[in-house]
Amino acid sequence: MESSPLESLINPLGMSPLVWFGGYVAKSTALAFWDQCVHMVVEASGVSKLPTTGKLKGLPALQRIDYMYLAINSVIEYIFMLGIIAYALTSPNVVRDLSSLGLANTVLAMYIIFAVDDLIYTPAHLLMHTKYLYVYVHKHHHRQNLPTRGYPDAGNEHPVEQVIGMLCVWGALHFAATTVGVHAVTILAYFGIYAALAMLNHTRYDVNLSMPGFHYSVRSHEMHHRFPKCNYAQYFMVWDKILGTYREYESPKD
Repeated sequence: MESSPLESLINPLGMSPLVWFGGYVAKSTALAFWDQCVHMVVEASGVSKLPTTGKLKGLPALQRIDYMYLAINSVIEYIFMLGIIAYALTSPNVVRDLSSLGLANTVLAMYIIFAVDDLIYTPAHLLMHTKYLYVYVHKHHHRQNLPTRGYPDAGNEHPVEQVIGMLCVWGALHFAATTVGVHAVTILAYFGIYAALAMLNHTRYDVNLSMPGFHYSVRSHEMHHRFPKCNYAQYFMVWDKILGTYREYESPKD
């Protein structure tokens, strides 16, 4: 019996309900574990805290609507993950043989995915700051004006925003796969790094990473939460500089 479009979307691997639910629990557990690992590694590295730590206050406690959105978004993440797995297992543009690992389908592909994701995400994020989308969708995420919790603050957004973000990632992945090709290992590594950077963007750690075109700074994203009309990109702040929306970090006044 052929699956309906909705069934194919929710369960592209054709798993039984029990296995599907077990996969959801495993994904949620792994993500929580990864969040803790990222915190522990950065803490152990001796990275300093952001200048606002202890001087400004953010959302003191998550509320019922926050937990509701986090629960909904965890399911959206899982369905998206299953779609990515199905794509990695079946697409002719994804290389699966370990002997075929190369610079183009790993390092270059990874760079392209990050760059194109932010190229799409930055104007999409800017659009979410227009009057109605901000009021009814994006404003929820900005209730937290000073992120501290890692994943709980990163994933605490309206489900519509979650879907938009996932579509940006999907577009970037598909672009890389159809241009330079991408290895399945690269996809796995990308999502691990993507999750870690999203978590760190919503912590107190003063992390900075740079390479040509790529400038990741937790300070930049903190500025967006403190002053919402700036720094719409996630990793490639060059897109904000082109749009004229980049704003340098400002330490709190004593």
